[in-house]
Amino acid sequence: MDNYEQLKADNKRLKKQVEQLSAYNSDLKNELEFAQATIQRLKEVV
Repeated sequence: MDNYEQLKADNKRLKKQVEQLSAYNSDLKNELEFAQATIQRLKEVV
């Protein structure tokens, strides 16, 4: 495999990783928002 083909393969792999990390990031943002809302509700109760 020449350098060009290797770069194409690496690029494809990295694009998949970026998509997966973006999905994880979105999930974590949602969890963080939920946790912050829960903390706020608990503060209001106390």
